[in-house]
Amino acid sequence: MFSLDRFYNILHDNLISQFPNGQSFHFYPFGTYQQLISIIDKSAITVRPEFRHSMKTFVHCYFFDQEPIYNYTVPILEKSRITPDHVIGPRRLNLFANSEHSEIKTQLVKEQGFYDWYYFFHGFAALDWYRDFRYMNPSSFNRYDKVFICYNHLISKLRSYRLHLVSNMIDQDLIKHGRVSLCLKDEQGTWQNTLVDQETPLDNRARIKIHQVLKNVAEPLIIDTAEPNGSLSATVNFEDLTSALWHVVTETVYFLPKLHLTEKIFKPIIAKRPFILVGAPGNLAYLKSYGFKTFDRWIDESYDQEQDHYIRIEKITAELAKLCAMSPALLKQMHQDMQSVLEHNFQHFYGSFKTIIVNELVDNFAGILGQVNNGRVPSNHSRFHHRFELDPEYLTTVKLRLLN
Repeated sequence: MFSLDRFYNILHDNLISQFPNGQSFHFYPFGTYQQLISIIDKSAITVRPEFRHSMKTFVHCYFFDQEPIYNYTVPILEKSRITPDHVIGPRRLNLFANSEHSEIKTQLVKEQGFYDWYYFFHGFAALDWYRDFRYMNPSSFNRYDKVFICYNHLISKLRSYRLHLVSNMIDQDLIKHGRVSLCLKDEQGTWQNTLVDQETPLDNRARIKIHQVLKNVAEPLIIDTAEPNGSLSATVNFEDLTSALWHVVTETVYFLPKLHLTEKIFKPIIAKRPFILVGAPGNLAYLKSYGFKTFDRWIDESYDQEQDHYIRIEKITAELAKLCAMSPALLKQMHQDMQSVLEHNFQHFYGSFKTIIVNELVDNFAGILGQVNNGRVPSNHSRFHHRFELDPEYLTTVKLRLLN
């Protein structure tokens, strides 16, 4: 699998650069909007004669796939684009490369005059970051001494639901059965700051519970580090991942109506572990749409469809409490009973999943070209008019190249 460090260069070289004035833009460092990087090899650009009259023909791709799309993404996008107008048409393609399904994304591309290029970015990230774990000795997956593990590093605003979840764990005395991290402050402030911040989307029921519990907690809960950083997802500790049976995965998106998953959900999969997904409604089904299996034989997964954010945490906590109440013998039997599901997910991640997301990426790109070409005015026979096309055989070659 190609490395994430060269991800945008590879997509640009194989797809965007095939068109006149093809340019791509992404952000660096990973997960930030600090620096806009342009990918363009001017020496490799060949402008066909019919385009020499104008550089208004272009394919420009803007990669906004590392983080979810928020309201503040719009001005960042507007500032990033090199074409000041929003004109689209058969000679202009502004592509918005992203990794989510949401109304805010749909509205953004419509208002900004972009074409929506979706693919599962964090699937590619996980395949790169976790590529070595497929070679672990099978016996390495058998150890665990805790019922569950749950990482919670950032706690402010849109991640504040983690305060509610861990408060429940403390209140119901579940912590002793698990390995749990919880920073009492992050780069945006303390948990107290989060509770009084009017932009925090917690409702009053959660705020009251969090305050009642955390006011008695003096020190942060730590699994791996007291000072989390952005590279933790790429440098996971395999012994930590296998130290507990169940993984309670607290995803990036919880409050917002998005189908969006990150590399976090793949940690239990590469550790051959069952998981509870703490995310926005519908994301468990979204994961299953990529061929992964979940654990409704052993827990109630109706939480995935619960729209009330407070109740969704309560339902998840209830399932976790049931697991913590089980005897070691029953947990061991459960683990054995789910081996076929765990093995399926592991093999699927390192096998067919890569094919699925590569095909999706290339097919969705080709779909945009078809969308543009089908919108062409039939009576327009101008010698300057052209179609944005790539030969199907070439696209097949690209797929095979990306799968190597």
